[in-house]
Amino acid sequence: MTEHKPGGDLTLGGQRVHERLTREEPDLVARVLARIQAEVADYRRLPVEELAGDIARITQQTVRAFARCLREDRDLNAAELRQIGASAVRRAEEGFPLEAVLAAYHVGTREIFAVGSADAGSADVADLLEVADRTLAFVGTVTGAVTRGYLEELRTKIGQEHTARRTLLSVLADGGPVDAVARSAGIALPARYLVLSVELGPHADEATPGIDADIAIRRKLRRFLAAFEHSCGDGVLASLDGPGGLVLLPLAGRLSAVREWGSLLGTAGRAAGVDVLAAADTAAPSEVREVAGRTGEVLDVLRWFGRPPGLYRLDDVLVEYQLTRPGEARDRLAAVLAPLDAHPELVETLSTYLELDTNRRRTAARLHVHPNTVDYRLRRVRDLTDIDPLHPAGLPRIIAALAARRASLPRTV
Repeated sequence: MTEHKPGGDLTLGGQRVHERLTREEPDLVARVLARIQAEVADYRRLPVEELAGDIARITQQTVRAFARCLREDRDLNAAELRQIGASAVRRAEEGFPLEAVLAAYHVGTREIFAVGSADAGSADVADLLEVADRTLAFVGTVTGAVTRGYLEELRTKIGQEHTARRTLLSVLADGGPVDAVARSAGIALPARYLVLSVELGPHADEATPGIDADIAIRRKLRRFLAAFEHSCGDGVLASLDGPGGLVLLPLAGRLSAVREWGSLLGTAGRAAGVDVLAAADTAAPSEVREVAGRTGEVLDVLRWFGRPPGLYRLDDVLVEYQLTRPGEARDRLAAVLAPLDAHPELVETLSTYLELDTNRRRTAARLHVHPNTVDYRLRRVRDLTDIDPLHPAGLPRIIAALAARRASLPRTV
């Protein structure tokens, strides 16, 4: 087994490699910078003072670090890695592409190797291979340091932005000092928001054996929000869990037209692969708390009355909404169905029957019972409440009573 030669003794063309790199350092740094600009287009967009300052400085530090590693026969130390990582952090702060930074280090390392091996001859093959191996190991270590520094800064930045947006959403929903919070977070508030209270149906993956349901839910939510962000930019604010939640969209551009609201919601639902039921209204930032409360109530009404997926406004369910408002009338309507409290199968049958447009056969199929069983249960409802759900005259009151009953029940989390 061949022993590795100490890095300080590696010689090409009659000269130790680390000595050549040190002697030619000024010219080498200039050549690296020129090659980076020629081969990595993003660097041509940087200000001249940055190229001559920070970029030239880290280039010089990297050349010196490689020469030291050869001379001292070692890998990059902690201080050298911190220098490289700190430079990557600055690129992340500027929003400079990570792929461009990595490409620059690869280009620069190739130039370092080219200079160090320029006079290599046939007698230098063993040392040349050793230098090449150490060069590859060096650029691999550098790549790791750059990536760690860049991504840590990116995670910090994203975390700060996420926290700021969640704080802003919380203040909007709670009715706090919106303008002050937005200014401190550096977020420009729109004149109005489109307020959406949404209920997301389950994705098929959530119930698929062998698939992590939590991952499937997060993927659903990510795709749902990404569709809004693609259309509305980074001004989207949202608080969502698996079943749904609240979304605020800046009311501008295409969303200025009401007809576009349902279209965008449909796009988001298809991106997530789920059905979406939503209540919508608009609000100035100072009105979000009140409007979000109302859209949440409208969403409840949509669920209670079994409305199909889609986007609805208060005007679409005015009668139903009014029927479910707290008060003496609602309490009396709900009390009509009190005799059914001891018969959950009757409540389930009645709810399904009304949801399926009073179709007995579909109701029986949904409940996995015989149609005669559905008839029997609905007659029991009539006997207990004195309202006949099988007769057209009884439908309006039984529908209203069921909605009032649902509205009066405690909400489940």
